[in-house]
Amino acid sequence: MGESFQLDHERLGRDPRFAAIVRELGAQPKIDSPETFNSYCRKACQFWSETQTAKARWEFDKLNARVEEGGEGVIQTGWGGVVITIYEHPRVEKFLVVGKGGYLALEKHAEKDEWLEVQEGAGLVLWRQSPNEPLTVEVLEQGVQFHFSPGMEHCLIGTDDLLVFERSIDPKGMDQD
Repeated sequence: MGESFQLDHERLGRDPRFAAIVRELGAQPKIDSPETFNSYCRKACQFWSETQTAKARWEFDKLNARVEEGGEGVIQTGWGGVVITIYEHPRVEKFLVVGKGGYLALEKHAEKDEWLEVQEGAGLVLWRQSPNEPLTVEVLEQGVQFHFSPGMEHCLIGTDDLLVFERSIDPKGMDQD
């Protein structure tokens, strides 16, 4: 990671439920190395656990069991795993099963266009439209949707067990972009 990313907690701070989290995370105004990225994600999960109440998660448990079993249509990862429901190149539909404390890499895609919808659990999303902007920090909770166009940087953090449904058009092939 050679870049420096400023962090913008304004949207997250609009909700009074997250004021304490914003105060704590605001102490780190930027991410400028893999170490500061990992530290930020770990702190977000810690502060979330200290201030928020976990909600029931029936589908997460079922899909997490599939991830743990492995097999066809499942990708195991360090943050949890993926359960693929449709892969008809270039169309992909899958569940991102992010365990509490897990987080995906900060990434951007050259061609992949993706739509995310939170099914269960909670977390944070970091994103920005262009390289000149700070990373916006927003809450992920049931029903929240995001669209990431090609070139948009983004990252998901599972502050609690988090289940996200992803629909994407991935011209390079699944997980190749």
